[in-house]
Amino acid sequence: MRIALLYPAITMDGFAQNGMRPRTGWIHHGLCYISSSLKKEGFAVSLIDLRQLFGWGELPDIIKKVDPDVVGITIMSLDFDAAAAAAKIVKETDKSIKVIAGGIHATVMGSELMNNTNIDYVFKGEAEITLPKALGGIQTGEIKEKIIIGAQPDLDTIPFVDRTLFSILEAPVSPFLKMPFITATAGRGCRYNCNFCQPAERTLFGPKVRRMSVERFMEELTLTKNRIGLNSLMIHDDCLVEDVNWVERFLSLYSRKGFKKPFVCQARADIIVKNPGLFKDMKKCGLAMLLIGFESGNQRVLNLLRKGTTVEQNYRAAMICKRLGIRIFANFMLGIPSETNREAMDTVKMIKRIKPYMPSPTFYTPTPGSELFEYCMKHGLSLITEHENYKRNPTAPKIKGVDYQFLRKALQEVTTIPYSVKLYRKIDRLKLGRFNKNFMKSYKF
Repeated sequence: MRIALLYPAITMDGFAQNGMRPRTGWIHHGLCYISSSLKKEGFAVSLIDLRQLFGWGELPDIIKKVDPDVVGITIMSLDFDAAAAAAKIVKETDKSIKVIAGGIHATVMGSELMNNTNIDYVFKGEAEITLPKALGGIQTGEIKEKIIIGAQPDLDTIPFVDRTLFSILEAPVSPFLKMPFITATAGRGCRYNCNFCQPAERTLFGPKVRRMSVERFMEELTLTKNRIGLNSLMIHDDCLVEDVNWVERFLSLYSRKGFKKPFVCQARADIIVKNPGLFKDMKKCGLAMLLIGFESGNQRVLNLLRKGTTVEQNYRAAMICKRLGIRIFANFMLGIPSETNREAMDTVKMIKRIKPYMPSPTFYTPTPGSELFEYCMKHGLSLITEHENYKRNPTAPKIKGVDYQFLRKALQEVTTIPYSVKLYRKIDRLKLGRFNKNFMKSYKF
């Protein structure tokens, strides 16, 4: 049986332009895990990456060329419209192809897909175990229910991600990181209860965080290093450092196995403050940058978001990172429900004082599946009428009652990079030289 996995992520990246198909981007780990699980069971798997197309006109010919029995489409909320358009073209090209929708949006907002006649099945949850078993019944039509619930896999027993699925090199999350750069995941889920995210993640991955053993994770890194090379990596777990024992074991094996390459991961301010020694050890082993969810510089707003951190911890965490020489990628939001202009300026003040290596602002976006999304919908606050506006960028207004003109002016203060940070970045570029450009030129795609 031939399975085509379709990646509809053109809302942010767009179609290919200027006669050049993208050579860099990020892979989708969910699709790569599914691909390796399907291949293990003997299925023929191919990828249709919409980012590699010059427009919708190419898709029918690609479908005819691939000639799949089943097309599986992963859907994030912001890519819903692109996914629906792709499903329509698949059915117009060949009505006999079965179309399956999965991913986070299909899991938390499956009702939006139930009446879509171009979608045959809606897959909720994780698919590595259940999808290979269900494909026979899907092809013959023996499975009558449109919704299929996935079983949770043991992360130590499923195959590693299929890094051959995507025909691109992964782009470093920051230019100071050398290529080849990879993203990797060690676990699924998040133990925290922030209402701008949860319970969506628990709906997808279950109530508890699951993480593969350090030995298994290092086996994957070693295999990847030997196959495609590895000069830097990002461990893309929602909060890797929540499991201190796991991280300490990882640092030990990472060094013992001769890995000296810089890595990046996500963290919380409270964990940094409570475990400064851990981050000192991480820095020694190669930690180059932390992506920290500061979110707000106002305590009432942090409490409203159920972040579980304090403004003081935000400042102290930044100070610890600066002292250890760890770059800060600062995630923060403006335009949160009920946030006043004065409270928003507390966040601006915090970011200006922290002086992160990379500020990452967003206007609060009511994310489907989250508790705060339901609050916004119940009280008629959402201004989002198109799925593409679920993207995090601080551009279009997202909710009522927010002075976005004021926020845009406030953003100018935090997106103006201080001289000290500019100098830091310049030094990084000089150290890196033209390595990544030369690497791209010499790499055989």
